[in-house]
Amino acid sequence: MKASAVQCEVSEGDAPDNTARVCDWIEQAAQQGCSLVVLPECVLTGYGYNNRESLEQNALPMDGPEVASVIETCRRLRIWAVVGLFELDGERVHNTAFLAGPDGLVGLHRKNHLPYLGGDRFADLPATATHSVFHTAIGVIGIAICYEIRFPEVTRTLMLAGAEIIALPTNWPIVSRILAEQFAPVRAAENMVYFIAANRNDSDGDIQYLGRSLIVDPFGNVLADAAEETGLISAEIDIELSRNKKIVFEAGKFELSPIGDRRPESYRI
Repeated sequence: MKASAVQCEVSEGDAPDNTARVCDWIEQAAQQGCSLVVLPECVLTGYGYNNRESLEQNALPMDGPEVASVIETCRRLRIWAVVGLFELDGERVHNTAFLAGPDGLVGLHRKNHLPYLGGDRFADLPATATHSVFHTAIGVIGIAICYEIRFPEVTRTLMLAGAEIIALPTNWPIVSRILAEQFAPVRAAENMVYFIAANRNDSDGDIQYLGRSLIVDPFGNVLADAAEETGLISAEIDIELSRNKKIVFEAGKFELSPIGDRRPESYRI
C-alpha cells in the first residue's frame, strides 16, 4: 500500500482554518492513492501556548465539530489518518493524536511523556498510561507523539504489542535535528517496523520547527524525506517486511533474529 506524511504550517488558535486544511491534506493523500496519512502534532489547535488559560480556551473536545469533520472526511474517502490536537476532556487537557478511518474513529493516544516546551508545559498526563496499538484493514498501527521518540521503551512496547507501522505526529523544533536524522531510522530498524513522522516546517512564537518529516522502512532506510518543504510525501510500503522479524544474509549460515533473540529476563536492573 501507499502511506504518506504531511508537512505543513499550523495556525495557533484557529481551529476552523486548521481543520479545513487538514481535511484538504487528507483529500490530497486519497487522490494520490494513499491508504494512510499522518499529520503533525496538534495540527488542529497549534502547540505553542504560554499559559494554561489559553491552552484550555483553544483545546478541542473529541465530540466537537472539528474532530467530526476529520472523521467524516476519512469515512467519505475510505482512508486512514492520524491527526493531532490538544484535547479538552472535562477539566483536563491532553496532547492527543487520534486515528480515523473508513468506519469512523478507531482510537486515540494521549501523550505519556510531556517535555517542558510549548503547551505541553501546561497539559495533563493521562490518568492511565497505556500503549496505543490499533488493528486495521491495512495493518497494525501504533501511535506515539513527538518527544516519545526519545524513549526506546515506547516504540519497543508498541512493536511487542503488534504494531507494524508506528505513526509519530511531531512538533520537532529546529534544535532537535538529531531526532529526524538518527532517532527515527534507529527506532524503525531496532523494532523492524515502518516509522512515519509528520512535522511542521513553520514557526510558532519563538519556536522554529525543523520540518524533516520522514517515512522509514523496517531496515532503517529513509523512503521519503520532506526536507524543509511544505507538502505531502509518500512511499509504497510492504507490510510483510514488518511481519518478518529476521535478517538473512546467507540462509543457514548468517541469520539474525533481533526480536526473537531478545532475553528480557536479563534486562532488569
